[in-house]
Amino acid sequence: MQLTQLDLCSGVGAGYCLSGLQHGFKLIGTAEIDDYCSNILELRYPGTHNYGDVQSLAYTGAFGLRPGSIDLISASPPCPPFSTEGDRRGATDERDCFPAVLKIIGKYKPKFAAIENVTGLLTCPYQPGDERGYFRYVLQQLSSFGYDADWLTVGSGHTCAPFIRERVLLVAVSRSLKLQWQGAATWTDQARGWIEGFRIAAKRRGVEPGYPLRVVRTPAELVRPLGVKSGNGIIRKQRAAAGNLLDPRVAAIALRRILYLNSIAE
Repeated sequence: MQLTQLDLCSGVGAGYCLSGLQHGFKLIGTAEIDDYCSNILELRYPGTHNYGDVQSLAYTGAFGLRPGSIDLISASPPCPPFSTEGDRRGATDERDCFPAVLKIIGKYKPKFAAIENVTGLLTCPYQPGDERGYFRYVLQQLSSFGYDADWLTVGSGHTCAPFIRERVLLVAVSRSLKLQWQGAATWTDQARGWIEGFRIAAKRRGVEPGYPLRVVRTPAELVRPLGVKSGNGIIRKQRAAAGNLLDPRVAAIALRRILYLNSIAE
């Protein structure tokens, strides 16, 4: 049976959305407010509804969505509130979308959730001067909604992905599912095998880690405009979109785990 997927903070849809389609998920909706990214989503996934602002989706009803109707909610919340390159204001940063994403998970009760972010999320305080960690808040919220979670830190360069950087991948599983854990493979062992497979396949094709020439310009291929600073607003938007991309091969590490867990559910 095909698993349904709702993707939040979707960007140009090059991460969980694309990887989901590649792995047999049915994309039933996205959520993105940026005009440029929304246009790319419309071209790349025609007929798929964009629910827009995750803040609104969290606290108001949504046509076609109901609790229990979604198998997977995936999300790539903005990373500036947690990045080690920024001020790390956590919950006090107006760009923090985690509360809305978590609220949506608790509201629609999917079987699984997949969330990704920068590794700074693991060490960021809940807010400046607070001894509580933001990641602990995320885990506590998921637990209160009835989910158990596991997470990995993955270096995307290991898969010869377009980005040489590390991401935290989190997979949450509803406690309503009865999983046959006896003899089950660990996510760490599975991820190690999948990454090695990516590397072998890339080596055969002569692919090296780093940015390709194509990243975000068109829905058919991901085009990244490289070069010097530009006064062109479209190019700036393309560069911003490129900087926020989650490579689908990295997203696949979480989605393959979800498919595996679903296969051992009673």
